[in-house]
Amino acid sequence: MNKFIYTLSVMLAFSVSIGIAQQLSLVPTDPQVRIGKLDNGLTYYIRHNNLPKNRADFYIVQKVGAILENDNQNGLAHFLEHMSFDGTENFPGKGIINFFEQHGVRFGENVNAYTSLDETVYNLTNVPTLHQGTIDSSLLVLHDWSHFVLLKGNAIDNERRVIMEEWRTRASASRRMWKEINSIIYAGSQYAKRDVIGDTAVILHCPYQALRDYYKKWYRPDLQGIIVVGDIDVDKTEAEIKQLFGSIPNPANQAKRIVYAIPDNEKPIVAIVTDPEATSSAIIIRYKHDPMPDSLKKTILGYVAQVRNSLISIMINNRFQDLAQQPNAPFTFALNEYGDITKSKDAFMFYMIPREGQYKEAFRVLMNEIEKIKRYGFTASEYERAKAEMLTQLQNQYNNRDKQETQTYVNEYIANFLNFDPIPGIAWEYKMTQALLPKLPLEILSQQAEKYITNSNILVSIQAPENEKSKLPTTGQVLDMMNAVKTAKLEPYKDSTIHKPLLSTIPKPGSIVKTIENKEMGTTEWILSNGIKVMLKPTNFKTDEIRLGAVAYGGLSLVPTDQLPSASVTCDVINSTGLGDFSPIDLNKLLAGKIANVSPAMNDYEESFSGYSSVKDFSTMMQMLYLYFVAPRKDFNAYKVFMNNMRTNLANAANNPNQAFNDSVVTMLYNHSPRKFVFHLSTLDKISLEQIMNIYRERFANPANFTFFLVGNINPDTIKTTVLTYLGGLTTSKKTETWKDQNIRFPNGKIESVFKREMETPKTSNFIFYHDKAKYTLPDILAAKILGNILTIRYTQSIREKNGGAYSVGVLGTVSRLPFPQTLLYMQFDTDPKLDAKMLGIIHQELQKIADNGPAAEDLTKVKDNLLKKHAEELEDNNWWISTLNSYYIPHINYVNNYNTIVDNITGKTIQDLAKQLITKMNRLEVVMQPK
Repeated sequence: MNKFIYTLSVMLAFSVSIGIAQQLSLVPTDPQVRIGKLDNGLTYYIRHNNLPKNRADFYIVQKVGAILENDNQNGLAHFLEHMSFDGTENFPGKGIINFFEQHGVRFGENVNAYTSLDETVYNLTNVPTLHQGTIDSSLLVLHDWSHFVLLKGNAIDNERRVIMEEWRTRASASRRMWKEINSIIYAGSQYAKRDVIGDTAVILHCPYQALRDYYKKWYRPDLQGIIVVGDIDVDKTEAEIKQLFGSIPNPANQAKRIVYAIPDNEKPIVAIVTDPEATSSAIIIRYKHDPMPDSLKKTILGYVAQVRNSLISIMINNRFQDLAQQPNAPFTFALNEYGDITKSKDAFMFYMIPREGQYKEAFRVLMNEIEKIKRYGFTASEYERAKAEMLTQLQNQYNNRDKQETQTYVNEYIANFLNFDPIPGIAWEYKMTQALLPKLPLEILSQQAEKYITNSNILVSIQAPENEKSKLPTTGQVLDMMNAVKTAKLEPYKDSTIHKPLLSTIPKPGSIVKTIENKEMGTTEWILSNGIKVMLKPTNFKTDEIRLGAVAYGGLSLVPTDQLPSASVTCDVINSTGLGDFSPIDLNKLLAGKIANVSPAMNDYEESFSGYSSVKDFSTMMQMLYLYFVAPRKDFNAYKVFMNNMRTNLANAANNPNQAFNDSVVTMLYNHSPRKFVFHLSTLDKISLEQIMNIYRERFANPANFTFFLVGNINPDTIKTTVLTYLGGLTTSKKTETWKDQNIRFPNGKIESVFKREMETPKTSNFIFYHDKAKYTLPDILAAKILGNILTIRYTQSIREKNGGAYSVGVLGTVSRLPFPQTLLYMQFDTDPKLDAKMLGIIHQELQKIADNGPAAEDLTKVKDNLLKKHAEELEDNNWWISTLNSYYIPHINYVNNYNTIVDNITGKTIQDLAKQLITKMNRLEVVMQPK
């Protein structure tokens, strides 16, 4: 369908309810964002926002990606992204990273970038804005990224090795199959050639000038967007952007930013690919369409089309969710969406994960469902639920309109700059959608879905593990099934509706027997008549959010060893089998249009609940919590679906070398404990539904064992009746439980485990672990975390930057509490097998240096500043408060009072002593996987 026909059909479809003139009027731009364009073509977006306060995000978005590379430049767009952190005019060497880490802004976490086929985006996030100098420096970095990256020869050579290690780390089965599929379905286009990471020969041997030429050609103001959102002065920031960026020139005879076309195809293009290391499968069908012209995206018509597409996808995805719950379904998951697949093409896309070996059956079901949509459209009840879901989400965003996080706005402005997506603001969107939906007939959505499902411009891709190749359909069979469905006898989709309440009988409320106010934590504690403890923490961080948490001791430690396979999936099964009288399908329909969720969980020593709701759906959340105690659902069909999904997920897990590595780490880390088994396909044979139900009822038998936490926009007086009904109305007992020490211990002494594994891309994977006894206090917890973060800095410099030995080294320092307090230090990385011995040596050398001399003062300051910065941000997050209250009331760790003082009091000697303690005890485990 060409652009003119596409546009005309949409306009005619909506003219029945909205006048043509109104359709073509422009969507307004949110007045809170300042948008401008400099004479050189650079676009900027500036917005003041206080969440988080005293912070801002700084982005530069380039309409430049790997798609613009010539064959001899394959990989240079991504290479250039790396080089932007290796020296600029005002920040030579590692100046950008060093400067921002001195202000608590971490490389990788807050200082980062990404390159895709069509764009490259750089970011500085959560930058402190208390001092104008930090804001000025952030804008100066964007200025340098725009036009003043140094690209020195020695820096280029050093970065070659880092990129090669990134290539090695990311050379996965999914990446290889994605690249092969693109070469087939996009054949004849630039999109068939590029994969971002590029050609290793180009990475290793490209001349310096090739990279410099690419930079000068494509990094220029008319292709760049500056985005600054946060707690800043908009006028001052705009003036500074004009001053910094206004004089940057565009190159003479500048190259045209080509939008590469995807060829049309009359007959379906089918790509069937496999990989020996693949662990999962997928079927994807794309119906290609020309995108809506940019000029129309900005109109009411464009917005209405966006709403229409969202409603269509909601209805289709709800169907798929219901179908996937059938025990005989040949797939585990499916979804639909309409969106761009390249700059030049959109697609009506269907994605399905088939069950193990059931590729033909899954493809047939998918084609049948697509044909049903084409012939019969949607039902009225499906449409009502979709509208309710959409309006509920928009209302929640509208209610929180003054509490939106900065990242939300940044994402909108990136989409506006790159794709011309409108940015009217949530107030306009909510009111417009409220007015639109009653005027938007179901017939129009059904007609539009029919138009999307075309007979041409179809792309089909099927990817699977190589060992299942014989079970895959051939290209001819795929085409035959696609043709056969057109004349198949198919019944319309039958939808069901639910008209009964979640709870048929409301429990008799309890009462409050004691109230305790805690001014230090800002909480109110209620002790209810049935012995349950409830902690309330009113906040104003979000206008329309309430968070739930609950925790009790026991967990897996009270489950017999022979029942652990069932126990390990107990809460996953309970979460997937419905609730009370409602099957999973019926529960989803009942909760449509509500924001309420509760999930039970269980770990080694605790059972718990987590949940969330909007303010208006708080009662629904509490009813769900009540039912999880009194009426967990035993549903054999839903259990069968769960087990089938597990079999599909585990069937080919052993294909992936990383699975062998992870299994070895678990086995060695927990000293071959039978209570820390590796979950394999054979483990499923040891699981039973009866055992699962018994374990759940035992572990969640007494609600009085739990301490409950409610955080968010709550008024204790307003929610009191609901809490007393659904928590106070629970039956409890005086029997209390605690956890049991099952003698799970980390290995003592120096232990090494080295094994070989066949792999497609040779790499050596390393896991290094130190441990020793500790005290479970906040100073000890923070010291371990600081040691881990300092090592991250050291390894970035010594292993990544100096030696090009790894793309990154993951490091975690922490203190575990149960069964007894221990300091734990984990390190993990992949590397070139030829470099492994040297890199392992550096891992231990850096820790030894800290033990001998203490950490570098600069590193310690960076890490402590980052902790203090993050803590200030976390203090205004409801989720953080759930975790913090749990720590305060259960193990009695206070993350609020004196936190900054404790961080300040951690010295270099503190960290030196900790490193020395770990090395002296020499409880060290190394697991190494090498290629055969």
